[in-house]
Amino acid sequence: MSGKKVLKVMPSRMTLQQMKQKYKGAKKGYDLLKKKADAIKQFLQNILRKILTVKDRVGRLTQQAGVLHTKAICFAGEFNNQVIQTAPNEAAFKVSASEGNIAGVRIPIFERAGNDVENAQLVGLSSGGQQVNQCRKAYYAVMKDLVDLASLKTQLVVLDDAFKVTNRRVNALDYVVMPRIQNTIKYIQDELDELEREEFSRLKKVKDLMEEKAKEADEALRKDMAASKSAHSNTESGKSMLAKSVNEYADLAGLGDLM
Repeated sequence: MSGKKVLKVMPSRMTLQQMKQKYKGAKKGYDLLKKKADAIKQFLQNILRKILTVKDRVGRLTQQAGVLHTKAICFAGEFNNQVIQTAPNEAAFKVSASEGNIAGVRIPIFERAGNDVENAQLVGLSSGGQQVNQCRKAYYAVMKDLVDLASLKTQLVVLDDAFKVTNRRVNALDYVVMPRIQNTIKYIQDELDELEREEFSRLKKVKDLMEEKAKEADEALRKDMAASKSAHSNTESGKSMLAKSVNEYADLAGLGDLM
């Protein structure tokens, strides 16, 4: 396993099972994070398209509002100071913040809250009131799109950070963690195979030694049996010779066969 990074573990069957379970968990985490990264990427693309649309609309509405403001000044005169002096203490345009969830990522959502434009105090009733009202509505529409644009850009920043973090985790699992676990599993399997080969060789050597000892024992037993048989044959031969001598002596003495 030289040149490959492995985890520092003791090669055993239990460790092999643990590494397989760890690889299974890492693979499952990789699949989930990959799906999360793909979902975030899809939402990012949708948000980018919405931002381009809203920015284009804000530019057009701002231009129209400027034209209406100039037209209102022409009909009602300079009314900016009057609007500032007669502005109520409570804001006529309010923004509410809430949270959304996209693929497990919390994103801020900004929306317009409060009264409609018609409930605000009107200026220019004496002359040019209609133009002033149209100008106010145009700027309210611009403000609403600006709030939407701010919400989308904030969501873009949050999702982009989440996408980078998730993508780093996916790459870490794909290129570091999972290959290292695979190398560790391969290392443990090679070590176990080597231990099995060594055990087989040891058992074979022990078997050969036992067979050699058994063969030596059989050889010694055969030799002992042969020696014992030879001694028994010598004894029988001696007895027969003694009986023959006694019989010959008895014949000479006229006694007949004594043995």
